[in-house]
Order: sequence, then structure tokens, then C-alpha cells
Amino acid sequence: MKIEILTVLFTLACVHQVKLARILGVFPIPSLSHQVVFRKITQELHKRGHELTVLTPDPAYPKGKAPANYTEIDFHDVSYKLFRSNIHSNYKIEGLTFTYDLLRDMNPLFMKVIEYHFQSKEVQEIVANNKYDLILLESIVLSGLIYSHIFKAPVILVSSFGGYINEHKIMGTPTSPILYPLPLRNKIYNLNFFEKIREIYRHYSNEYAEYLNDLDNDILLKERFGPQTPTINELSENIHMLFLNVHTIWADHKPSTPNIVYMGGIHQVPPKDLPKDLETYLNSSKHGVIYVSFGTNALSYMIPSDKIENVVKVLSKLPYDVLWKWDRDELPGKTDNIRLSKWFPQSDLLRHPNIKLFITQAGLQSTDEAITGGVPLVAIPMFGDQWYNAEKYEKFGIGIQLDITSFTEEELHNAVITVINDES
Repeated sequence: MKIEILTVLFTLACVHQVKLARILGVFPIPSLSHQVVFRKITQELHKRGHELTVLTPDPAYPKGKAPANYTEIDFHDVSYKLFRSNIHSNYKIEGLTFTYDLLRDMNPLFMKVIEYHFQSKEVQEIVANNKYDLILLESIVLSGLIYSHIFKAPVILVSSFGGYINEHKIMGTPTSPILYPLPLRNKIYNLNFFEKIREIYRHYSNEYAEYLNDLDNDILLKERFGPQTPTINELSENIHMLFLNVHTIWADHKPSTPNIVYMGGIHQVPPKDLPKDLETYLNSSKHGVIYVSFGTNALSYMIPSDKIENVVKVLSKLPYDVLWKWDRDELPGKTDNIRLSKWFPQSDLLRHPNIKLFITQAGLQSTDEAITGGVPLVAIPMFGDQWYNAEKYEKFGIGIQLDITSFTEEELHNAVITVINDES
């Protein structure tokens, strides 16, 4: 991992070999797990003397406290309100998702956030008064390529996870539903005939969704910026590199090109001391602690209540203490061995030797942190690339995957005991 991170940082350091660069970061998605990846890159560039302007829904610094030559334009309120009202309020976790629908539903929201950007006085000012040498763009928001047209600047796409079909096509790397499966898939190993048919269908339906999204973006950008605005396909000519927050081994050594940089785990930071009360809790646990978190995007009301009940019942019968990241004050059926909090310092928590198991949704950042801490996993995937990640757990022998729609108390109990007791 250190070699991959050094490669990324070397690449970033060479953005301009003669003078320091002015860089615009455009990271629209309101999800902290995405933003911590982008934040690490922009802060490292700033340390190396570059001047940064960052458009983000999750600023790294309090207002007015950012260091010199590091400007953050905050879109937190409008971005989170938009996504919560359109995605969180209508989405229930019901098992394997049809990602065509998800890709199509999300794209208008991405474009709306870009609209919010250009309605703000801060962005209007930088458009009128600034020039940039480079644009870092969140890779799944290709409508943000309009910034490359406005500033006549090259683009590096940055993904907080693996690459989508569009991104690999832009970079000129091959994609295949069977040979080189991409993250938005539900099963990738040991497929029977019918599963192969299903996954081939999913692959090409995702590709079609991204094609339709590009057409929609073309229409909206021309309406907003004029009929002479280049198409997404034309704007893609300004893309020079793609950074992926994934290890090459996680991509099954997919064929790549020199302009793709794998930077898996770059969001991780050196360990810090845990809060004293949490350190005491962990140290005093007689049998060890199970950590439960389903990430930042799976809110409690979105998860089937009977499955939460199964988790509570299983954990209440085990001798282990439990730390559970939970976004509400109450958890039905909670027993004395379960401690709730709306936030835990997850990266440092997973490094503690008394953490015996992590029950997770199989998000990529959580996976990286668990691997760093040497903590085995029980995965209950719910969104996007999480089924892909959970299959990797079983392939590499670091965990077990369960189905959110069907797992029973017995299956969860057996998975927990198996993973904790398997010393391999």
C-alpha cells in the first residue's frame, strides 16, 4: 500500500514541473466516505505548495479556518437536502439492486448539484476572476467536465472506489462482463449459467444507463451554457488521468494503462489515541468487542427492521461486548452488552487488539481500514459496489457474506462464530 500511495503522491507532485499550480477540486457527492478520499489528495497537494480551490459538501476546515491558499466553497446544506429528499426518503434496502435504475436516478441529482454551483456567488466569482492549471473532478459526475471547458484546463478524474464503465472507456482500457467485471455487480466468481446471463445483462444495462446519462447531460449543459457547449464525449478529450481508490489486487489485475493510478487506502491516516472512555471500554472487555457499522449512507430506517432485529438477537446472546454505530438514540431489543453511538473513530477503533469482528455493509473505505487493523469481517452488503467487495472477502479469506434479504439468526450466529474462531 505504501508503494501505491507514494506513486500517487509522486504523480501529484509532478502536476507542474516548473511552477506551482492553481488547482480546482470539484467533488459534488454529499457523502463523507467519498469526501475523505478527495480531501487527502487536496491537502497533500496544498502541503507541496499548490494553491487549491475545492467545491465540496463536506469542508475539511471550519469556515474561515482553512490555511492560506486553500479555499473551500461549502455546498453542504443544499447538497445533502437534495439527496436526502430524493434518495434517502424513497430508498429501501431490498437486496440486489438493479443498478441501471440507480445510475439513472442519481444522474439528475448530480446535474442539479452542478447547477447549484453556478448559482452561487462564490463560483460565479472564481469563473469571472480565476484561472486554473488543473481540475480534479469526482469521476462519477461527468457533468462537472463543464469546468474544463470554462477554464480550458486538463482534468484528472478521481474515484473514491473502483472505476465505472464510462471511466474505463475514456481511459481506453477494456471492459468485459465476465473477464473483467467492474464494481457495480452483484456476483463475479463461480457463476453458473443463469448467473452469467444475469451479470452480462447487468453489465450492458449499466453501460446503456451511462450512455443515456451522457445524452441527458449534453442537453442540460447546452441549455445552461449555450448551444455551442461541447458534448460530454467531446469534453472527455480533456481527461488525462484517472485515480482509483482501490488496490490493484482488488481489481483482479484488470488490464490497465499508464494514465490510471491505483491509490487504494490513500484516505487512511496515521493512528491516533482513542478517547479515554472508549479505550477503557475496549481494554476492560473480558471476551473482546464486536464492532457494527453499516456506513454513512445506510440510515437506520432504510434497513429492514426484521434484519436489525436478527442482528440484535444474535449479539445479545454472545459473550462479546458490542460497539454499534447507529444514527438513532434507541435500538429496539438492545441489551446491556450493546453500546450505541452516532459516531466512532472507526480507523483507530479497528486497530485496537480487542476488536474481534467487524459487521459491515462492505464499503470500500471500511474494508481498507479493517484490513489495516487485521480485523475479520461479516458483510451484509446493501448498495452499489458492496456486493463486489463482499465477494472479495470470501475470495481472500478475510470474511463471510450474508444476504440482507434472507439471512436468519442462525446464519448470522454461525458466520460470527466461524469468522471469530478461524485463526487463518
